[in-house]
Amino acid sequence: MKNDTLSICIATYKRFKLLNKLINSIIDQISIEQFIIEIIIIDNDPNKSAEPIILEFKERLKNNNQFLIKYDMQPIKNISLTRNRSIEFVTGEYIFFIDDDEYAENNWIWIHLNNLKSYNADGLFGQVKSYFPEDIPEWIKGCYIYHRKTNPTGQPPANLNTGNCIIKSKFFIKDGYRFDPSYGITGGSDFHLFSKMQREGAKFLSCYEAITYEFVPESRANLNWLIKRAFRTGNNFTRTVITKNKKKNLLLSILEFFKGIIQAIIAFTISLFLLWNKSESLNWFLKGISNISKPFAVIGVYPEEYKHNKE
Repeated sequence: MKNDTLSICIATYKRFKLLNKLINSIIDQISIEQFIIEIIIIDNDPNKSAEPIILEFKERLKNNNQFLIKYDMQPIKNISLTRNRSIEFVTGEYIFFIDDDEYAENNWIWIHLNNLKSYNADGLFGQVKSYFPEDIPEWIKGCYIYHRKTNPTGQPPANLNTGNCIIKSKFFIKDGYRFDPSYGITGGSDFHLFSKMQREGAKFLSCYEAITYEFVPESRANLNWLIKRAFRTGNNFTRTVITKNKKKNLLLSILEFFKGIIQAIIAFTISLFLLWNKSESLNWFLKGISNISKPFAVIGVYPEEYKHNKE
């Protein structure tokens, strides 16, 4: 590994304009002149539909020795396998993960690096802000799912997502950590992996000032998608809780089964009482959906959110 190299891993699937915006935001980063930035893009489309964009950037950067673009294709529809493929190309001391529907503020890399060293952390998780097309109703945009909580810098992270984080590459290169392919269609592989790394001693903290922006298209700014996302999130959380405590598996399974039902009833009831406030009613309704998904996780029923994803 090269100590003067930073690795940025991106899994992509048919998001051409957004991928273009993301790569430009990386090229425009400030205060990183001393580093070589390798941008690792793994296409999950067997037709390699992102390749023309990659070739354009390679041509544009052919005389720029600071940026190195690496591109490959992973044909199996599985986000875990795609992210794992990106790790195979890493040569830097640090890995940045960012999603292909995001772009970063121009001090994103510098802030992550500075705080990682200041807090002597193994990984940091930054803030992700959503933005929408025009004409999306305010009661939809106000949904809590689009506004992930981010704790103040230096505190434990509120979320463990690949959308905006930096991790020391030794965990992947030396220790062999990888995203679990069994979560590659259901989603939740990032939470599953990073929570496991935490349990095994990795020091992960929040980095509030490191900001990325996630685009929410019309196909994801509607009630149908929100219900599916809420169900998947609760389901994956319970699945991970149960599997990480195998010695108490039966007791935890029973507890999570009935806790999910009770919490769902409470949330749905509150949602009914808040019908006068459309946004708040929606939030409690989705919390009910998230909780009702927990018994399904207990009996081994998992949603396959990414199986037929066209975005």
